[in-house]
Amino acid sequence: MDIQLLPFTLQAERFALPLAQVRRVLPALKATPLPGAPAVVAGVVDLRGQLVTVIDLCARLGWAAPPLRLWSPWIWACTARRDLLLPVGTVLPVRSAAAEDWTPAATLANVPGSVSGVLRSSDGLYLLHDLDAFLSAAEERTLERALADHDPHEAAV
Repeated sequence: MDIQLLPFTLQAERFALPLAQVRRVLPALKATPLPGAPAVVAGVVDLRGQLVTVIDLCARLGWAAPPLRLWSPWIWACTARRDLLLPVGTVLPVRSAAAEDWTPAATLANVPGSVSGVLRSSDGLYLLHDLDAFLSAAEERTLERALADHDPHEAAV
């Protein structure tokens, strides 16, 4: 059975998300900092009246964040708990992946918990992110507290 994926790059590395988790791709937005949030949270954005958490994938991977460019794409994705925005380098065309091209993370050594597997492709390997496992339980609790304390009507300083 094939799975539909949205591939993207970040600092010349290839990643992908299951297309079922992707709402849409947006141009770069200005995030409002969220005091008290985990280090991987770059802030929040108001999208259609909904506060959406911006996740810094570079911070999660231990990389320096690239400078934000005006037309950098952001992926608006959904998890079981919340919607997330992921600033990325480029977004590639949707692709199908066959089961035989997929290696689950459980069979690999030294793979971060947010990676659900690796896709082999004619153009290289793609790490597939599991957004539901991206934040630890402690980070989830910290984020919930920070969101509860956030006043969206408070003017930015």
